[in-house]
Amino acid sequence: MNFKKHPNLCILRLWGAVGVCGLFIFLLAPTLFAEQNVTLHLNLGVAYYHQQQYESAEQELKKALTILPDSFEAHYNLHLVYLAQGKVALAEHELKTCLALNPDYPELHFQLGNVYFYQKKMAEAKEEYLQELEKNPHHLFSLYNLSKLYESQTIWEEAERYLNRIEKINPDFPAIYDELGKLHYLMANTEEALVTLNRALDKGSNDIHSYIYLARIYQEKENYKEAKGVMQKAVAKFPDNFHVHIEAGYLHLKLKEYSLATEYLQKALALTPGDVATMYYLGYIYTQLEQIDDAIACYEFIISTREQGYEDTYFLLGNLYYGKNDLDKAAHLYLKELEMNPQNTDALFNLSHTYFQQGKLDEAEMSLRKLLEMKPDDTSAHLLLGDTYMQKNMYDKAIEAYEKAK
Repeated sequence: MNFKKHPNLCILRLWGAVGVCGLFIFLLAPTLFAEQNVTLHLNLGVAYYHQQQYESAEQELKKALTILPDSFEAHYNLHLVYLAQGKVALAEHELKTCLALNPDYPELHFQLGNVYFYQKKMAEAKEEYLQELEKNPHHLFSLYNLSKLYESQTIWEEAERYLNRIEKINPDFPAIYDELGKLHYLMANTEEALVTLNRALDKGSNDIHSYIYLARIYQEKENYKEAKGVMQKAVAKFPDNFHVHIEAGYLHLKLKEYSLATEYLQKALALTPGDVATMYYLGYIYTQLEQIDDAIACYEFIISTREQGYEDTYFLLGNLYYGKNDLDKAAHLYLKELEMNPQNTDALFNLSHTYFQQGKLDEAEMSLRKLLEMKPDDTSAHLLLGDTYMQKNMYDKAIEAYEKAK
């Protein structure tokens, strides 16, 4: 009888043990599985992010947050995914959540400052960068972004102040002298710009603006040898950069070195076909070289684009057709110029001269009188008006015009 009881007791104890163990597993399994699932979704989200499959990454990270809403890692990675998709406002929300979850995590204020910067919320961006600097006064990228923030607002002195702090902390910070040189140039601090831009070039600058601004400073100082030397370095370093070639072309055009200017400008045009500024400069060079048809082709192309800022092209083209003795075309172009710019007295004089050559004496007289209202002391206008009256046999008025010219 005792023998029978022991197996029953043993079985009960064994069942009981299994029962307790089973209960223990039942209670812990959801947590373990949840942690595994969160990690799985996190890893998938990160993998999709690196494969630039942002929608899939977003879905996986949201699944992780469904399981563990306070997952700092999921919120942080989700902000990166949103940024990659251009969903800046959503990225901002995720970063704020990260700050609430772990305010001491490195660079959160810096990252939030960047998000505000992208949204052009400059006051908020400034505040976040300053908060980052409170924690780490040597955070170079916060200093740099503050300088760019002030530069975007043309508060040059503040931008310079933050760049100077970077230089003191780390003189080898990437492009620090490029940035300082550009800022000094924009502030018209020529001598400081000269020093910092030369230092940037000595460090092997990869910023084309450093070369262009330095060359311009040398031009302002009429040190054309140094200007050309800088542009030669720029062309060698950036052989396929449009801006370098057009800048070099303009420099040689200014020096009336038309052959070299043409070479650089044609290269610029090959890099950016149809660029209006390049065509404008080439039109001027062809005019000086008396390659009239080439010049006409350049200016007519500019007119066809209706690009603003090149309205005097009508005037220049009118001069070319006048030189070809196509007076009707010339007069039409001068009139178009005056529609665009009624104060262009040169166009008004040339129109008057064209009318005179055509024998349209009344039109010539009317144009000259209009011109003399704007420029009463224009000697050439008085002389041409005298000639006009002579042709009309109005000798008393001719004498009056000639006397004023005299």
